[in-house]
Amino acid sequence: MKYFETLKKERSLDRVIFLAGMVLTFIGFMIPTFFLKDESGTVLKNVFGAASYFNKAPSAYNSTFIVITWLCSIAGIALFFCTKTIVGDIIVTLLALAFEIASVISIAPALTDMFGAYTKFYTSPVTPIFGYTSVGGYLVLAGLITAAVGSILGAAHIQHPSQAK
Repeated sequence: MKYFETLKKERSLDRVIFLAGMVLTFIGFMIPTFFLKDESGTVLKNVFGAASYFNKAPSAYNSTFIVITWLCSIAGIALFFCTKTIVGDIIVTLLALAFEIASVISIAPALTDMFGAYTKFYTSPVTPIFGYTSVGGYLVLAGLITAAVGSILGAAHIQHPSQAK
């Protein structure tokens, strides 16, 4: 119990918001994240299933993008408990956002290449960029936005040593 009391005193609210975002991202990757169609029909897949699904010749980089984003969420959680600075939080958040944006941009064309026509895969009336996303995908998105808000708030509260009281 003493550990949590000292943790509460030593960490700012900005870093706790960052931690909440990274935990949401981690949980989002553990539950089903993608609707993907293979030979047996539409299947829900989490981060590991999607990584093995995309680990084929035309779309292997998608697997890398997804796994690196997941590893960034683990690194963000570890940084919260191991450091007291915000620089690592900002770097991990920027890396996770960059790889998540890259995976979102590159997954739809990869599915088109793998299935010939995108309409064979895509039957939802939702926009195509989110047509393959399940509940976990939305948790990942909310977690990354929350982590970015925590990082930005933390960076806004940094003061120059001469301005500190």
